Amino acid sequence: MKKLRILFVAVLLWGCGTKKNAPPSWISSKPIDPSGIYVYGMGNSFINPNVPYQQAARSNALADLAQEVQSEIYDETKLLQKEDAGGFNSAFESNTTSTSSLRLDDYELVESYADELRYYTLYRLDLESFLRKKALQDAAAMEWINTKVFEAKDANLSASSRLSALVDALDKAHDFQLFGDIQYRTKLNASATEALRSIENVIGAIDLLPVKPAYLGLPATFRAQYEQPKEGQEQIPLALSSSSGQFMLQEQTIQCIHTGSETRVTLFFAWDWDRIQSAHTETKNWLKNKSQWGASIAVHFEKPTVYIESNGADELVNELEKSLSKDFRIGGLKSAQLVLECNGQMASETAGVGQVRDSMVRHKVRIEVQFSLLSTENNSMLWNSTTISGTAISASQETALNSAKSEFIDDFNYLLLPQLLRSLDF
Repeated sequence: MKKLRILFVAVLLWGCGTKKNAPPSWISSKPIDPSGIYVYGMGNSFINPNVPYQQAARSNALADLAQEVQSEIYDETKLLQKEDAGGFNSAFESNTTSTSSLRLDDYELVESYADELRYYTLYRLDLESFLRKKALQDAAAMEWINTKVFEAKDANLSASSRLSALVDALDKAHDFQLFGDIQYRTKLNASATEALRSIENVIGAIDLLPVKPAYLGLPATFRAQYEQPKEGQEQIPLALSSSSGQFMLQEQTIQCIHTGSETRVTLFFAWDWDRIQSAHTETKNWLKNKSQWGASIAVHFEKPTVYIESNGADELVNELEKSLSKDFRIGGLKSAQLVLECNGQMASETAGVGQVRDSMVRHKVRIEVQFSLLSTENNSMLWNSTTISGTAISASQETALNSAKSEFIDDFNYLLLPQLLRSLDF
């Protein structure tokens, strides 16, 4: 009998120990409050003594709690939790395995638990108290936003000051997630859009001041300034894009980096969203999507005039003009923006002279030329070529000359002309 009592007590103690170490039910099934007063959030993290795993578990629990609150407020669950397939390290590198932009306070820690692999945390929040407090905070935020939107519509202020006020209003709205609140989003979108339109109307069109002729491949010949109406002088930062070539803004000046190959280039002006200061990416996205302002200007480029200066290559000038006429105008030195110097020589040899039969006579013609391209604006060297040649042998001296010229021009077109064009800033 005594042995039976000892055995019963041992079994009882073993059973109690097992109960004490048993995992709580909430780690596999999150609690639900039937009264609806409380909502719960549970998070976990892999145990790793080398990193703050407890903090990660708490962050995940708070994010889960925020999702529960969001589902209560907006009647839909926004699933933002990411699969933690890589274990704790992948989770911790992204701070938490789940995220939420809803701000919570007055939550309380219910319990924590750890097994051999994971650390678990359970939080809860008094939902009714939270919603009452949130309603008061949202109303106060909306009142402040309305003041800023009114300021953004004030025609007595500069455009940049008005845009700054609108950005402040949008940032606050995103702080409090008011664009997702059915109570505020419609009125908020309408009033903010109206303020944006009033600012856009002030900016007006861009005027391009008269400029000198500009030439393809020669960006230094492009000189232009733009101006906005006086109301927009305290400028909203602008960005510039183009249908061809590459252009940039420097204060009130448009600078050409590359001309492109199109003679008519359209410059497009838009607000530079990257330079508009905002605390939220969502604010910039809202402005981009809602904005209707834009301006465009047509700029006309001319083909540059090239003058061919021959030194020992007179026989080639006509053929070179034909090759260059596709991309350039051919003109005199006074009107030219470019000078193509041709330094060469033509050698002719005749063999078999004095033979009985004329058919034994052979004429050999060899042409060698080296080219240089100069800008007449500042007399600078733009390009130097290697020496190319053309050689032909024929019983007819004229045929030999034409064949040598033909071979030379073929090499010029396929080898040197592409190099010449690349030396310019198209």
